[in-house]
Amino acid sequence: MKGWVRLAAAVCAAALCAGCALPGAERTSVEELLRAPRLEGDYGEIQAALDGWLGQSAQLRYPLNGELLSPFLMSDFDGDGVQDAAVLYTAADVPNICLAVLQKDAEGLWQVQDAVEGLTDTVDTVRFARLQEGGANQILVGYTAQQADSYLAVYAYQEGKIEAILAEPYDQYLIENITGTGYEDLVVMDTDAEGASRIKLLTSDREGSFRQAAVMGLSADRFTGCASLAAGMGAYGGQYLVLDGWTGVTGSNLASVLLRYNEKTQKMEPARQIGADALYEASLRNVPDLTSRDLDRDGVVEIPTQPEGAGLINMDQGRRMDFILWMDYTSAQPRKSFGLLDEELGFYLELPMEWYGTLMLTDGPEEDSVELRSQDGEQLYLTVRVTSIADRTSGWTRLGVVSNRLVQAQFGPGVQLMDQLYRLSRSLYIL
Repeated sequence: MKGWVRLAAAVCAAALCAGCALPGAERTSVEELLRAPRLEGDYGEIQAALDGWLGQSAQLRYPLNGELLSPFLMSDFDGDGVQDAAVLYTAADVPNICLAVLQKDAEGLWQVQDAVEGLTDTVDTVRFARLQEGGANQILVGYTAQQADSYLAVYAYQEGKIEAILAEPYDQYLIENITGTGYEDLVVMDTDAEGASRIKLLTSDREGSFRQAAVMGLSADRFTGCASLAAGMGAYGGQYLVLDGWTGVTGSNLASVLLRYNEKTQKMEPARQIGADALYEASLRNVPDLTSRDLDRDGVVEIPTQPEGAGLINMDQGRRMDFILWMDYTSAQPRKSFGLLDEELGFYLELPMEWYGTLMLTDGPEEDSVELRSQDGEQLYLTVRVTSIADRTSGWTRLGVVSNRLVQAQFGPGVQLMDQLYRLSRSLYIL
């Protein structure tokens, strides 16, 4: 009897896997078998309302990347202070992913208000942005196509209708308050017909309509593409944008462009503190992953540079390490942070600024260790080593764990610092 039960179970399983039905049972499609089970709570009610509105069972579609990885997007999309719902899905008669917005009626039941077809059949990322005055969030959807092209769509929900206020190709984008209006702006980087990178600033005017405030490109004779975008405040106020572009003969080096938003002209313009040519030369660097960023999280974007001929000698042969000087070119005193970059493990070790221009980097006595000495080699300032996580050797300052390796440091004998605010234990940044 037990053998017959096992045989019957096997036959049922085989029939289901083949997409067939047993005699007397309804045929089950492969799509129905792969469809996610019904959800409970609000999500289940939202899915049921969407299915009823469509007259068919919607297939929920999930973003591939980003922080929002659910097909259910919950936020206030019309600014009335009540949470709404949006759903990413596909239907049998539509080739691309669709977006539907639902709201609760007077009886507390979810009802579909509107739906639009997206740009492709794959969603890469989804983000919310507040691009207008008021409390409404807009929905930014990054789509990818089979040819590896990327498209960005911005959807606003107003008076019961979904409006696509932007739909175009993009390489990357940034959501920041660039214009100083108090709500967010959208900076989009794309490539023009000639292959040059350009930026577009999308902002909202006083009437609440969206407009393109500025278009500016990276110089095609210097840059082959954009590596990163970063926005922040200037040292004395104002909104700035830093673009890191690919440059050099092989296109693997980086250099930076610093732009400032001009409220009078409503355009992004080169910063006045440093000329474009001088900044290009100063920021030219051969580390592909070393992009501009707000290193110390003070709201200002620092640009990394590789100082040469500034009293810094690199004699290290064991590891790929470089001296790095992070600059705030919006300030009258642009030197912001000085330290050592480990290219292999991707960390930056901040050093006392008073050591700038006086150091020689050499291999240490142990494997995976380096020493920072005076240029004549007599004075040992600091030893840095990378060891196992289990290491508990006394006398070493634990800096952090990078790629399952422990980074430690130890001051040389008799080293005293003038900077009383410097803390070796807080000097490690993972890039």
